[in-house]
Amino acid sequence: MTDLAYQIYKILVEHAGANTGPTRDMFLVWFVEESKFDLSREFRFQGSLGFGGKFWRNGRFYVTCYSEDETPERMATIERTNDALSILNTTEA
Repeated sequence: MTDLAYQIYKILVEHAGANTGPTRDMFLVWFVEESKFDLSREFRFQGSLGFGGKFWRNGRFYVTCYSEDETPERMATIERTNDALSILNTTEA
């Protein structure tokens, strides 16, 4: 599970500008620990998707942003990120 969390966050950094500092550590704890209990299905990482930039674990892995923050650039970022995450969706979501 930890390896999968690292792979996911690497994609968030490379494709969606996620922070490599404390947010990364919070994501790893969230993904590994909270997934045991299915406590939360979303994680706000922000990055280049703005304040509403979220990673979702809801039957599959994907990212979104607030609809009011959508721009052509952000939508392209979301598409690229989700394409990269789709490879991991076959692993476990």
